Amino acid sequence: MNINELETDILKHKTRSPETYDDIINVTIPFYMFYKQFTQKIYKIQEEVHNITASEIDVLASLIISGNEEHVLSPTKLYERLLFTSGAITKLLKKLEDKKYIARIDNLYDKRSKLVIITPLGKKKCQETLRDVILYEKECLSILTKEEQKSFQHIFTKLLTNM
Repeated sequence: MNINELETDILKHKTRSPETYDDIINVTIPFYMFYKQFTQKIYKIQEEVHNITASEIDVLASLIISGNEEHVLSPTKLYERLLFTSGAITKLLKKLEDKKYIARIDNLYDKRSKLVIITPLGKKKCQETLRDVILYEKECLSILTKEEQKSFQHIFTKLLTNM
């Protein structure tokens, strides 16, 4: 959709439904449209190009930034960090293990449980996927000058602190 179509759609809304029209729509509709296209492309990069889901990337990235050199966490720590249920994390870990992106290792402190470690293949897949996502994000925002990008950051930070 181009900017003229966007303005036409907003005008239609204003004319056809004046009781729900508010000037804020001039901000929110382009925001929602940008967000939808932006995230759809990111999911496409992850799922179609790299054959990995956003949830799988979240798990791999959590292991990489886990704070220890071995990149090891317990399943409990993972689902607490990522706000998954224990059942959801179990399914996800099984998929990642089948893809050879993680391995389960013995927990030296608790023989009843296993720990999760990222494999070199999993680390490579995560880094490649995130690299491509970041390149796409950079491309999307390259239309903005450095000053506009700083303003964009400031505006969204301000909005987030107000929530």
